[in-house]
Amino acid sequence: MIVAIDGPAGAGKSTVSRMLAERLGWVRLDTGALYRVVGLAATRAGRTVKDPDLGAFAAGLAIEVEADGIRLDGVDMGQAIRTPEASAAASRFAAVPAVRDALLELQRHLGRAQDTVIDGRDIGTVVFPDADVKIFLTAAAEERARRRLAELEGRGEAADFETVLADIVQRDKQDSERAVAPLKKAADAVEVDTSTLDLPGAVEACLAVVRQKVG
Repeated sequence: MIVAIDGPAGAGKSTVSRMLAERLGWVRLDTGALYRVVGLAATRAGRTVKDPDLGAFAAGLAIEVEADGIRLDGVDMGQAIRTPEASAAASRFAAVPAVRDALLELQRHLGRAQDTVIDGRDIGTVVFPDADVKIFLTAAAEERARRRLAELEGRGEAADFETVLADIVQRDKQDSERAVAPLKKAADAVEVDTSTLDLPGAVEACLAVVRQKVG
């Protein structure tokens, strides 16, 4: 079975999906991490979104998804893919059709292997349009910015609220307006707004949706 969780940047998809998978006893697949790895690798290699062979470049990367993280060329990417640089790169390169095609089959293969909670931006609309449960996890931009700021400060990174908010708004615009697989709520998805929910509350809300859908 597949639970697809989509939503904008900073809505808490990664943490909520991980905790939801733990509660269900399922596997969790973070598709955003795949795009972050590709975006960061492309940036480090001096690639741009206009390069004609980006699809081949993405397909040729040695990406491994393990229970404890994601690796590139055998190296644990860890926090390297959780930086603003990696986030921005993921958004840019995810808009390239050839890159999305390169990662689409990998996502489907991993998701169909076992009961899985999968989070991203086009899981319920493109990757798994037939998912058993679809959730659109969202929150007000200001609340998402506050959460992201706290995350950055917790890692000792300098940041300010207005800059983080501007990045969130820009990311929303890029993700929702891109020509290929834009961020949008699937027609049959259940929206869960976490603006006024703490993390346990958000997980419980999503768990309630799953139980209502699949028993």
